[in-house]
Amino acid sequence: MAWLRQHQQAIGIGVAALALVLLVVAGFLGWATFTKRPSMADLGSSSQPSASTVSSPSAGATPAFEPMATPEPTPGFEAPAGILPPNSRAVVVVDALQVREQAGLNAAVMDTLPAGTVVELRRGYTDPEAVDGIDWYHVDYDRDLFGVVAGGVGGERYLKLLPARCEDGDSDLAALMRITAWERLACFGDSSITVTGTYGCPVCGIAYPRGGYEPAWLANPDTLAYLGWPDAIALHFGPEAGLPPNASIVRVTGHFSDPASSTCVIRPTMDGFPIGAEVDPVIAELWCREQFVVEAYEIIGTDPDFTHSFAPA
Repeated sequence: MAWLRQHQQAIGIGVAALALVLLVVAGFLGWATFTKRPSMADLGSSSQPSASTVSSPSAGATPAFEPMATPEPTPGFEAPAGILPPNSRAVVVVDALQVREQAGLNAAVMDTLPAGTVVELRRGYTDPEAVDGIDWYHVDYDRDLFGVVAGGVGGERYLKLLPARCEDGDSDLAALMRITAWERLACFGDSSITVTGTYGCPVCGIAYPRGGYEPAWLANPDTLAYLGWPDAIALHFGPEAGLPPNASIVRVTGHFSDPASSTCVIRPTMDGFPIGAEVDPVIAELWCREQFVVEAYEIIGTDPDFTHSFAPA
């Protein structure tokens, strides 16, 4: 104890020095811990918080981001309710739909289509044909097969109109030919569009049902004014319009849904004489609205590969 009393001052100085050293060491360790970067082992396989650490918004809370629903494109022209337009596509909605050689319950059955089969109302036919109190449609199905099917009886429908396959962006002739005449009307309405191709028909035959068409310049399908044969669209020129020479490469501006369609009349004929009833005025008007009417054209060249001949039906 005497020694402690004699050396008390020295001990105090030593304790103070030791405390200072410990303080410096502790500060250094704290700084190193603070600045150390976490390793991949510290984070696990992902640096993202786990599901258990992310709180879900309460039922009444508004999420920070809500994806907007993509709106359906507005059709350029809509089909009247309950109508299958000429040249449209439809799907079979009954278990088994018989395909016949011609319209009528006594016609021979060639095939049976299951539900879900897609058919195209045959190009060039106005349809429907009323026989035995039933509306009958000429249809193409399964590539090269075709025949006549019943559209329904009373309020029961056997076929349902499919939505038009409209494409985004500018259309060229190839885009128009990828869809049916009805789909062109449904997609474009009366908007002006411009397409380019060779004018004329190298080998054309008349394969449409005979009929009387008014106005003839718009409604008559027996036209040789094609653009882009064989994957071609029929061009309809107004009564006073001049036609380009065959083999011309032309840039054509035109439209569907011409106003003159409201006056269209179609009646069956034989040898130039009317037979049977006129086509339903609604169907006749739709037929005419599907036709491409030329507003203007520009000749931009000549197709050296074009040759013209006419092959009567």
